[in-house]
Order: sequence, then C-alpha cells, then structure tokens
Amino acid sequence: MDGHDGGHTRQVDDGPSDPATVWGRELDGVRATGTPALADGRLYVPADAVSSESRSFHRLYALNASTGETRWWAPLRIDLNGTPAVVGDRVVATGKRSLERGRVLCFGSRYGEEEWLYDVDARLTAPPTVDGGVAYVPDWSGTVHALWVADGSLLWSQQIDDTTKQGNTTFATPAAVDSDTLYVGSNSGATGVVALGTDAGEELWRAETDPVTGGPVVRDDLLVVQSYGLVIGYGTDGEQRWVFNVLDGENRPLAVDDQHVYAVGRGTLYAITHDGERSWTYEPEQGARVGVPTVAGDSVLLRAEGRITALSAATGEKRWSTATGGRGEAVVSPEALFVTGEDSRLLALGTE
Repeated sequence: MDGHDGGHTRQVDDGPSDPATVWGRELDGVRATGTPALADGRLYVPADAVSSESRSFHRLYALNASTGETRWWAPLRIDLNGTPAVVGDRVVATGKRSLERGRVLCFGSRYGEEEWLYDVDARLTAPPTVDGGVAYVPDWSGTVHALWVADGSLLWSQQIDDTTKQGNTTFATPAAVDSDTLYVGSNSGATGVVALGTDAGEELWRAETDPVTGGPVVRDDLLVVQSYGLVIGYGTDGEQRWVFNVLDGENRPLAVDDQHVYAVGRGTLYAITHDGERSWTYEPEQGARVGVPTVAGDSVLLRAEGRITALSAATGEKRWSTATGGRGEAVVSPEALFVTGEDSRLLALGTE
C-alpha cells in the first residue's frame, strides 16, 4: 500500500517518523525518474533514458525496496504517464505512442516480460486505475476503456459526450473507483464529473462543472474534485454538498483521510472538513511552494523544494522536516519513504 489506491485518497496507515537515508542510488544511462509504485517489496520506477544516441528510449525498472538493487528493467516503446499500477503478478502502465495516440502495456512483475498491449487512438495522459482485476483508462477523446488485467482483452469501452455543448469531453487524469462505481472528471467543457457502472460502463449520473483540474477522489460516501480554485464535495449519488474556495489553487493531487480533504494553493495547504469547512492551513517558511500531500497515519507529508515535511493531520502543526533534494511525490509505506532526487537519483528514507 503506497497511497495509490483505487479511490486515489493518497492515504496509508502509517509512515516512518523523522527518517534518515537508508540507501540512495542512480540508474545508469537514465536522466530522470518518475514517481514509482511500491508493491510486495519492490519499487517499479518509470525512467527517461532519452539521449542524443537514442531519442525515444524509456524504461521501467523493478528495484528491491530494501536495498535499491535492480531486479530487472524493460525497454519501453512509449513515454509513460506517471505511476504504473501493480496488481498481483502484473504491472500495468499507460503512455504516449505519439501526441494523439496512446498505449496500455502490461508486464510480469517477477521478470519484466511484456504480457500484452492495447493501443488507444487518442491522446492518453492518465495513469491506469486497477480494481477487481480490471484496468480503467480514460483518454482525451472522452472514452473510458476497461481492460482485463489478465490478458488485456476489452471488457467495455464507453464514449462520454458533452451534453452542454460547451466543448469536448477530455479525460486527462485517472479515474477513481469504489465498489461498483467508476468516477471520471472532464478536463474541458462543462461535462464535469461522470459516474459509470463498473460492470458495463453504463452512465449512472453526471454533475456538470467547469473543467476538472484535480481528482476525482472517493472515500466512503464523499467524492471530491477540484476545478481551478474551487474544491467541490459531492455525495456518491452525485448530489453537490459543498464548495470551498482555494486561493490560487494549483494543479496538485488531492489527499483525503477520515477527517479532512487536503488541497494545495500557491503557498498554502488547506485542510477542509468533510462538511466543507476550513479546519486549518499551513504556509511554508519564506514563501516556499507547497508540495503534494500524502496522509501517513496521523501525519500529512509534503514533498517540495528539496524537503519532506510532516504535519499533524489534526492541527497542521509541523512535526519534522528533512532535506531530500529533488522534487515530486513521495511514496510512503510504514517502514520507509521513497523519493526521486536530482536527475536519476532515488532515495529510501527510514528508521535505521
């Protein structure tokens, strides 16, 4: 569990307190690494190995999470979209074949052999969401694809039209799934949030909004999206419950625990209750930017400006902060934090 659950809550049960570096390494021939996935003691790391000799060469690495040792790596014919999804003995990733064409790839988690691929004739930027043996992939044409992870066969495909006639429907961010319902948010037009049944992709309801720039995130009976500076809370039946204004809202992932929704403004982290009220705010020192929030037990971890900072989830009080270099998201487990550093550097931080 690394916070990348089907509901995209960015919450884990616990994380290390005031951790120190356990290991660090660079990947040979790699100029940049993306946010890894963590599962069963392995890190699955997207890597950019483009060079003057090879202008379109990307890789997926599997590393031992305890030591950083490479277990395998696979060359890719696509530029990966964010963090892959891991389910059982399969690793599923999405990427771009070209600007207007995408691909879904599946690898065996033990040796990295390619199991299957599925091509999408539309722009694809959303990482996959996997639940119940099915990978859900929305694309920029407004289509949602549901694929069986076991063999890549198509379970269903559903085109979502913009009934408001205010623009096209485009899905740039991953879907969220809870039980038998899938939620997608359109990044253009006024389609807003659409709920689909997971069995056949039938539309259950939609809530029209301006473009969705963050989310959807679902936890229990609360569904949350962000539209620029507005964070909007819905019931899972589509009824709007509240709207919260975030000053200079940034395009950062939301996090949700059993008490709060955590949203990022340009220089502020907002903790919003499930009733849509402000609980507390946190502003970093010297005007530093706020990073991506992840909830670890009773702490909120922020990764930005070369540091990880832990706050009390109840009050926003700073608990500890440590330098890591680099930027991007932290991957959190009870035993360790994993971060990407400068260039191709990876760090594991824990309690020695």
